[in-house]
Amino acid sequence: MPRLAPLLLCLIIPLAGCDQLMSALNKQTENGKAIGAACRHSGRALEDCYRRNPRVAKADIFDGWKEMNEYMQQKKLDIVPPPPDPVVQPREEPSDKEASKAATNTPTK
Repeated sequence: MPRLAPLLLCLIIPLAGCDQLMSALNKQTENGKAIGAACRHSGRALEDCYRRNPRVAKADIFDGWKEMNEYMQQKKLDIVPPPPDPVVQPREEPSDKEASKAATNTPTK
């Protein structure tokens, strides 16, 4: 029995961290479900969610979207529209006249 105790101790200690290991593995799944639920709550289509979050598994997004859809139907909740996407205005490039004028005004050595 005294020889068996250290062996058992060596086998049991690594199992103490299994909860943390499983939590780390399921974090991506939970994140995908949260994204899907948020998309449904805001009234976004699934395709928009997939396009906005390309690194997240589509199955996880769908699961979260579906769960939130069922919940919202049960509780008769309305969507909360998201704020509009920011519009990025392209920079104005200098016209040909300004570019040639700037090139002729540069001093040369």
